[in-house]
Amino acid sequence: MIDLTLTTCIRPYQMQSTGGSVLQIGLLGTLQVVHDGTHVTPSAPKVRQVLALLALRANSTVPLHQLVEELWEERPPSSAATTLQTYIYQLRKLPGLSESGRADPGAPLGALLTTPGGYRLSVPEGCLDSRRFADLATRGRRAMEEGAVSEAAATLHRALAVWRGPALCDLAPGPIAGIDALRLEEQRYEVLEERIDADLLLGRHHRLISELTALAADNPTREGLHAKLMLALYRAGRRPDALEVFQRIRQVLSRELGLEPCSELQRLHQQVLAGDPGLDLPAGTAVQGPPSGQPPVTLPADVPLIGREAELARARRALTESAGRDRPRCVSVAGAPGVGTTAFAVALAHRLGDVFPDGRLYVSFGDPAGPRGVDEVLADLLQAVGHRRSELPAGRADRARMFRCWTAGRRVLLVVDDVAAAHQVTDLVPAHAGSAVLAAGYRRLYGGGFGTSMDLLPIGPDQSHELFLGALGRDRLPGGGACLHRVLDLFGGLPGPMVEAVGMLALRPHWSLRQLVDWMNRDRHTGVPHQRPHPFHHVLRRCGGLGHRQYDTLAKLACEGDGALTVEEASRILGLEADDTEELLEELLEFLLLEVDLVRDGSSERFFRYRLPPLLRMALRTTPVRALA
Repeated sequence: MIDLTLTTCIRPYQMQSTGGSVLQIGLLGTLQVVHDGTHVTPSAPKVRQVLALLALRANSTVPLHQLVEELWEERPPSSAATTLQTYIYQLRKLPGLSESGRADPGAPLGALLTTPGGYRLSVPEGCLDSRRFADLATRGRRAMEEGAVSEAAATLHRALAVWRGPALCDLAPGPIAGIDALRLEEQRYEVLEERIDADLLLGRHHRLISELTALAADNPTREGLHAKLMLALYRAGRRPDALEVFQRIRQVLSRELGLEPCSELQRLHQQVLAGDPGLDLPAGTAVQGPPSGQPPVTLPADVPLIGREAELARARRALTESAGRDRPRCVSVAGAPGVGTTAFAVALAHRLGDVFPDGRLYVSFGDPAGPRGVDEVLADLLQAVGHRRSELPAGRADRARMFRCWTAGRRVLLVVDDVAAAHQVTDLVPAHAGSAVLAAGYRRLYGGGFGTSMDLLPIGPDQSHELFLGALGRDRLPGGGACLHRVLDLFGGLPGPMVEAVGMLALRPHWSLRQLVDWMNRDRHTGVPHQRPHPFHHVLRRCGGLGHRQYDTLAKLACEGDGALTVEEASRILGLEADDTEELLEELLEFLLLEVDLVRDGSSERFFRYRLPPLLRMALRTTPVRALA
């Protein structure tokens, strides 16, 4: 059983009178029976086992065969029935448990009753500490769903304080009571995690670090606890410590179970590495649902954009124009990795609160372990609008129907990130014509109701200069202005890799821009492990839909090709037929990973050459393909 004794703010459990009852039975810790303030707990081990099982199944009949199995497992004595009757007789001698004590159904005392096929411990609900815990947990969850996070945290703290230690920790329970005790421990763990979630939402991450550190040490394979510890450390400004937590649990899982961390933990690891603003404390929002009477807003934090005013205006018009509108507007924004499609979509959504007053929701198909399913994304949406995830239907169609029902009559903006195909969005489209969908990704989308599709191009030289110096600090320019222009040309107007490179310079203030370029252009064949990835790698790995074949194609073109290539030249490099080569190249064009040079020879024919952007070629030359795919 899980021992959370050190970290759940446990206080001594007090047997309190509830509803006039003078009988209290404690299961959440040592077995205790208190009558009228006096401890009357039986001492005989077998009698205690019988009482524990009857109390665990209070107000329901426990069959005789389960009682026998609990006491003697598969080897009951021939006198098992007689012996069991003796134990029941001894329990009935306890104050408050005599069968005559329930002659009046309204009497506050309990009773141990004989029923057809077994026995039933009949007690008022307030007699059991396990019921009090369950009631408080339910109230806390309800408060969380209603957005009353502070109330939820306080109530869940009270629920955990009912515990005095591991359930029935002074018993050696048999196979039946043992399962029930384990169930109680799992419920305790669930409430503990929910209470920590509430505390995190209230900005108590500094206070939680010591508690979570102890919990993670006591439960080295509990991924949920490690994820919360990583988040608390990250919000406390201790990103290296958060990354160390991930490496520690990864080693434990690999060594003891032969497993990799779950997708949620891997996704969190990538977010911490990238300094994702989405991990920052959301202002005034609750995880389980919006505050009562307030529209749900689950957008990541807004970030300032440079050089995007024209694109923002165009996308806003496409999302908000109402002439002849009989269905939700669907707009897709595609861009090469690192160009900032996520930041663009989120920034636009933050500016549209007046147009979509009933909610602005953000979901993503991205995941380090592979693209997420539509059913998972629907679960995120339904949880954001107030449904409990554990109570959602399993089927994708049923979840889509629930979401459409919620959006009926509401004007909602849905931002869907990391979209690789139009069909992923079909089941996410809201029901109300006044709603809209903004899909962002690294692939051009066609069909699926998308009325407007936009390519987000790299920013210009002036904007690149402003972004780089603004992030680095205008008082620090290692290497001079001429070197800066060469560096900006290399980044090709991609904000993501630029910000990553600035982060690298911040960590190594003694570096010049020349050293930064040399480091980015390392030879991947040296065999020397690189502690920090190329600034392009983390965005390149997010290209949903790319497989080993596409990555391998890119790597060969980067290492063996130079400049623009015709289909025939690429075919020789890849060792494929021309038709297969052209199909691969066009796929990569859809992902905006290749550029096209139009060759004119004076005739009416159009000839193309395919070209890798310089930064992408450099990134692919410095990292093995297996590290990306």
